[in-house]
Amino acid sequence: MPNAKDAKGTNRHLFLILGSTGSGKTSQFLTLPGKKFAYLFDPNAMLSLHGHDVDYEEFYPEKISMDVHSLAKDGKGSNVTGKSTSEVYKRWEQDAEAKIKSGFFNNYDWIAIDSATTLLDIIMDMILNLNGRPGSWPHQDDYGPQMMTFTSIIRTFAGLGRGLYVTGHLSLEKDELSQSIYRMPIMTGKLKDKIPLIFSDIFATDSHNDGKGKITYSIQTVSDRRTPTIRCSIKGLNPSEDVTIDWKKPLSGQGLGRILSRSVL
Repeated sequence: MPNAKDAKGTNRHLFLILGSTGSGKTSQFLTLPGKKFAYLFDPNAMLSLHGHDVDYEEFYPEKISMDVHSLAKDGKGSNVTGKSTSEVYKRWEQDAEAKIKSGFFNNYDWIAIDSATTLLDIIMDMILNLNGRPGSWPHQDDYGPQMMTFTSIIRTFAGLGRGLYVTGHLSLEKDELSQSIYRMPIMTGKLKDKIPLIFSDIFATDSHNDGKGKITYSIQTVSDRRTPTIRCSIKGLNPSEDVTIDWKKPLSGQGLGRILSRSVL
């Protein structure tokens, strides 16, 4: 029978990095050691990755309907076009399945999904199109398939034996009983509780402006009342760690990569 005290350490981490837009989520991926691949669903991600050694594939909606339609349950505009947005998920699914089947990801130390928030939107576009309601307001029974699909995706990539780096966004939510305000992942329903269980480390990123033009970045490594969805497997970290990147120096040994190098699971 194995005993935990004899287990050998591993540097394979499954990161879920949460934060607002511009808080440095994507940039921290660059600091991780080893060969990296990223699936990009957010167009702004390339602004952070441009010029750095990261292989990637982009899957952005090519055409999104701007037709105004009612938010009523069955409200639609006169020319709602959702097929092109649903095709994004189909193209990505085919690409991911082919890469997994061929062993493509075995050549990488890290795989990124940027971001989970946009991927969830793309999945919903696909579901609405399959149900014959492209561009309409989702019905209650649309969310179940969305959650099952997303959970399957995350579990699949977590099981590839590579380091996983997933970004997501936070929203402010109010508990009606206690009237407390929480920062929670922008995820559908029970995903807010289920998806974090898959990850070894869940951090929240923040940016800070001193009012004089100096901007620094940090990650929260310990949960608190305001941000309860935090988990850390790296021993000896402060509740808040500075992960500001000096772009004039090599990224190796900076930010999250520096923190990761200090510890073994």
